[in-house]
Amino acid sequence: MIPKKNLLLRCLGEALLGQLVFSPLGAYYLLYPAFRNAGMVDSFAPLPPTWELFRGFCIANLFNGVAFYAAHRLFHSKFLYSAIHKQHHEFNGTIGIAAEYANPIEQIFANMIPSLAGMAFFPTHPLCVAVWLSLRLQQTFEAHSGYAFKDTILDKLWLAHADEAIHHDYHHTVNTGNFGTEYMDWLFGTQDGFM
Repeated sequence: MIPKKNLLLRCLGEALLGQLVFSPLGAYYLLYPAFRNAGMVDSFAPLPPTWELFRGFCIANLFNGVAFYAAHRLFHSKFLYSAIHKQHHEFNGTIGIAAEYANPIEQIFANMIPSLAGMAFFPTHPLCVAVWLSLRLQQTFEAHSGYAFKDTILDKLWLAHADEAIHHDYHHTVNTGNFGTEYMDWLFGTQDGFM
């Protein structure tokens, strides 16, 4: 479904405001000091050993999967959906930029905290945080793209998320189930309609 022009313009305006104003200010004044207080090393420190990087990415990925699922499912409760999450579902079909179109409360509790908290609880090098965030954003935009790049070279290298695009597009189309990663939806039985 092709979104209406005014929805696209609102989405683009909010995305620009978030990416050019709120995200840099939040990163500088809130996130960086919080990460430093949690024990993150200085930007110029040597990179940690490979096993430590791998552990950090695994923890961040697991924490993100659990926390995003819980927050997203909570935002689908009757009160929170109409008050907060309905904005994101104005896109019946998904396009990449729709990932950015969310209420600020949802941005904080369903997007930022799940994405960053795993790295903050187990501090690592700032470069690792930047790589992790780049991967998360790519994954999120692709899951909202409306395209499944199945069996492409990138998909075979685990750099495309074709299954997630199919999974999340179903969520936006029927507005139920498929709240997060497939393993969380399988675990809690919220992808039955999709299956």
